[in-house]
Amino acid sequence: MKFKIIISRWANFYFFVQNLSEWHFSNRKEYNILWRKELGVFSMEEEDILKQFREIRLKYPQSRSCFESAFFLSEDPFSKLSDILPTTQYQITKNAFLLLENKFNSLYAKDLPLLHSWQKALAKIANDEQFINTALTSLNSLFKTSIREKDIDIYLLFSTTEHTGGGANINNYSISVESSRYPLEKLNHVIGIIWHETIHLVFQNQYFYPLLMEYFSEDRQSADFINEVTIGALFPKGMMGIRLLKNKPTARLSPEFNIEQTTQTLNLIKEYLDQNKRLDEDYLKRLELIIKKA
Repeated sequence: MKFKIIISRWANFYFFVQNLSEWHFSNRKEYNILWRKELGVFSMEEEDILKQFREIRLKYPQSRSCFESAFFLSEDPFSKLSDILPTTQYQITKNAFLLLENKFNSLYAKDLPLLHSWQKALAKIANDEQFINTALTSLNSLFKTSIREKDIDIYLLFSTTEHTGGGANINNYSISVESSRYPLEKLNHVIGIIWHETIHLVFQNQYFYPLLMEYFSEDRQSADFINEVTIGALFPKGMMGIRLLKNKPTARLSPEFNIEQTTQTLNLIKEYLDQNKRLDEDYLKRLELIIKKA
């Protein structure tokens, strides 16, 4: 497995606009607070175009949409979007980027050197062969996979000093990591985020997610919740993050979990790691019992 660390102006520009539009529950509100504080008052025209873009973005899939494809993967995103979006939607989208370009450029000028620092730091660490082989051995066992060769692009995006995050919402070989202003001293935490998103991207879908969907009778909400808890119990502050990266354990795997439930879930995943067992129906039954203790 090999990671390529990428800085893309278009990817960050899209991240900036779509986050400000707050079209999705996962948009980082703390980023918007910082940006608005630094960039000053937004005009009525700017606020209105964000609302219009929000309504357009809501019409398309939450992930791996034409927008991710255009802004992350194309050097000329508007040429690509012009072939996909209806004329009115295309013009509103283009206007949103035109109107917000000065504000974005101001922010990008500040954060680009920080993104370069992260790119340099991650390039040294992310492709450590011993670490990768150790991680792959455990993950292939847990998720009943046999993955060894996989090239993954990591797009570095804006962040704040206190908050970071990631996503696997671009395509089958790319993830995003929000890191620009996050302290470099927390490099291991960001490596853990990379592996968290890599599990979403590469490992979950072959065996584990189909098992979840069967177990929960196609209840996607329950399957997604257990999937996220399970991956969080591995990286960045789960058992594999603790063992391989020396990260501090998470206090809560989910807002719905208390400290005792988190400890019990970490112990459960530790058992499966220690015994080189794949995640199975018995694991799901035991995790359900932990959840019901709330």
